[in-house]
Amino acid sequence: MNCRGGRKRFRRRYPKATSKALGEDFFQVPMKAREGAALVAEQERLVAAFEKIVAKSRESAGQVSKKERWEDALKEAEAMLSAIKGGLSEDDRREVLADELHRIGADPVLVKAVAAPQSDAPPVTMLDAKEMYRRERMNGADGRNQKNRLERVCKRLEASLGPLDKLPLVKLKREHGRKLRDHMLQAPAKGKKGRLLSPSSVRRELDMISAMTKLAITEFDLQGQLVNPFEGLSVGKVDEAPQTEWERRDPLPDEVLFEMRKRLKENVRTPELGLIWRILSGTGCRGAEVVGLRVEDVQVVHKYPHIWVRWHEDRRVKTAVSNRQVPLVGDALLAATEALKLADGHHMLFPRYAREAGPDAASQALMKHLRAVTKDPRHVVYSLRHNIKDSLVAAGVSERDENRILGHALGGLGDRVYGGGEMRLKAAYEAMEKALSGQL
Repeated sequence: MNCRGGRKRFRRRYPKATSKALGEDFFQVPMKAREGAALVAEQERLVAAFEKIVAKSRESAGQVSKKERWEDALKEAEAMLSAIKGGLSEDDRREVLADELHRIGADPVLVKAVAAPQSDAPPVTMLDAKEMYRRERMNGADGRNQKNRLERVCKRLEASLGPLDKLPLVKLKREHGRKLRDHMLQAPAKGKKGRLLSPSSVRRELDMISAMTKLAITEFDLQGQLVNPFEGLSVGKVDEAPQTEWERRDPLPDEVLFEMRKRLKENVRTPELGLIWRILSGTGCRGAEVVGLRVEDVQVVHKYPHIWVRWHEDRRVKTAVSNRQVPLVGDALLAATEALKLADGHHMLFPRYAREAGPDAASQALMKHLRAVTKDPRHVVYSLRHNIKDSLVAAGVSERDENRILGHALGGLGDRVYGGGEMRLKAAYEAMEKALSGQL
C-alpha cells in the first residue's frame, strides 16, 4: 500500500501468468478511505477484487472459453445488481455498478456484462465443443484413458488448426478437416521411434473430434449453420483392407501363459495382480470389468458359479450388452474364491485398484510382467480375450453363447431379449465348461 499526498493507493503485483494475459504488471487503485475501519474494509474489498481478477485469468489459462466467461459474467452481474438496494432504476443501477467495477479494475468482461448485457455473446468455438463433450460424454468415464485421449486429440487439433478458442464452429470448412487429417497422418506414434500414427489410430481420433463437433452442433442449436467438417473423412490408402481389433492382437501361446502364471506366482508383491490375471484368463472379460467387480458381484456358491459384470457407481460398463453374467469354471473359479477371501471386509473385490485409474494401473502392471516373458507387440493383456474366443470357437460353441460370454452385440431380437436369466446363465456355463474342458 503506497501513500502519495496523504492519499493511499492499493498496489499489488500480478502473478506472471495474469500479467501476461492482461498486459499489466500491477493492480493499483487509489483508495477513498484514509484510516480506521473504513480503510480496513476498503482494503479487504480490493484484495477480493484482485484475487477475482487473478482467478479469472487462471480460468482463461485453463481454457475457459470466451462464451463460458461471458455467460458466467452475466450471472455474476445479475447477482450483484440484485444486491443493490434503493430507489434507483435498473439503468442507474447498472451505470453505478459498472463505474465502480471499472474504478477498482475489475474484470472487463464483468464490467461489460453489467453495462451492456444485450451485447452479442462470443461465438461457439471448438473449446466450447470440447467442454460440452467432456461434460456430456466423458462424465463417469472409467479410468483416465478416455480423458487423456480427449486431451491428446485436442492438442493435435490445436497443432494443426490453432487454439481451440480461436476456432468458431460456424467458420470451419471441409478444408479444415482435410488439413487436420493430413497433419495426423504425419504425426509420430508415441513410444514407437521412427513410426507414424497408423491410419486406424488417425481414424479413431478423427471420429472423436467428429463426435465432439456433432454434439456441439446439436447442443448449441447450430443446425443449418454448418456441416460437420470432420465427418466421413477418408483415411489411409484406398486399396488398404481394414483391420479389426481381433486382427491386431494374437492369442497368447501356451508357453507365454505358463511363464506368466509362474512369474505372477513367484515374483509379484501384489497378490491381487495374479488373481486378476487368472480371472481374465478364464473368463475373457475386459480388464476394467474384472478390476471393477464388487464382492457382491461374485457368486462362487451357486449352481452355476459366475461373476456379474454390471453398471454401478464405482464402474461403468462399455455397452448395454456388456452387462452380463460370465461363468466361472476351473482356475477362474478358484481365483475368484481366493479373491473373495483376500477382500474380506471390503466392498470391492480388488480394493487396491478401486479408484479412478485403478484399471489402468492394473493393466500397466500386468503389461510389465508380460513384456518380461514376450516381446511380441501383438501379445498384450487383451490377448486373453482372444484365447477365450479361440477356445469357444474350437469347442463349437454357438455364436449366440460366445457373444453372451464375451459381451459382444447379439444378432436378432430374440437373442437380445428372450430367454430367462437362469437359462442363459446355464447355457453360457455349459459352453464355458466345454471350451475349457482341457484346462479343468
